Amino acid sequence: MKEIIEENKKLIIILGALLLISIILFFLITFHKKGNSVYINSYVSKLEAKDINLDENICDIDNVLKYSNIPYFNINNELFSQINEEIMTDFLLRTCYQSGFIDYEASLNDNILSVAINISYDTDDDLAYLEYKTYNINVDNNTIMNNSEILKRFNVSKNDVENVVLSKLKEYYEYEKDKKYLTNQSFNDYLDILDYKAIKTSNMQLYIDDKNHLYIFKDYTLSEGMSIDENFPYITTKFKVK
Repeated sequence: MKEIIEENKKLIIILGALLLISIILFFLITFHKKGNSVYINSYVSKLEAKDINLDENICDIDNVLKYSNIPYFNINNELFSQINEEIMTDFLLRTCYQSGFIDYEASLNDNILSVAINISYDTDDDLAYLEYKTYNINVDNNTIMNNSEILKRFNVSKNDVENVVLSKLKEYYEYEKDKKYLTNQSFNDYLDILDYKAIKTSNMQLYIDDKNHLYIFKDYTLSEGMSIDENFPYITTKFKVK
C-alpha cells in the first residue's frame, strides 16, 4: 500500500490541488452571486404592502402581491421616484383592474442596473397580452441609458437586432409549418398574424443579464380569438442579441 502511494504521490498531489481549487472557485462564485444579489436589492426589490398606500376598496393589495413580483426602487431621488410611479400605474391598471400578473428580473453589470418587467393581463374580449418594459440605469450618475447607448456599448446596430429576431421567428415558422400548425401561410403572413412591427431603436426593450449578455424583449398582438399559449406554444419573447 505504501509503495502504491509513493508511486502515485504526484498524481495524488495534483488531484488534491485541483479539488482545493474547485472548492475555492465554488465559494467565490457563490459569494459573488450572493453579494451581487444583496447589492441589487439595495437598489430594487420586490414591492411590499408597506411601500404603498391604497384604498382596500380599490385593490386587494395583499392578494395581488401574493401572486405578483412587482419591482420597487429603494433609492430616494427624482429618477427612481418617477420610475416607481410609472410601475405603480401599470401595477394598478394590470393587476387590480385587469386580473394581470407582473414579474421582473434584475441584474447589475459594472455600473449598469438593468431591470426587465413582464406584464401579462386579460382583456374584456378574453385575449391574453404580454407587455415588457425595461430600464437600464447608470448607477454612477443615476441616469437612464437610452437604447442607442446600450447598442453602442455592445457594438451592435438596430439592423443586427432586427435580424436576430426575424431569424429566430423564421425558425419557429418552419417548425410550426413542419408540424402542420400552419397551412398555406407565408412567412410574411405569419408575421402579420403576430402583428409583428419592425423594430425601432426608440422602442426596443433591451436587457443586460447577469452574464453581461444583451437581450431584447418583443411582444406581439394576436388576432382575435388567438393566444400565444394555444396557437404559438414554442414562440419566445426574449431574444439573445449578443
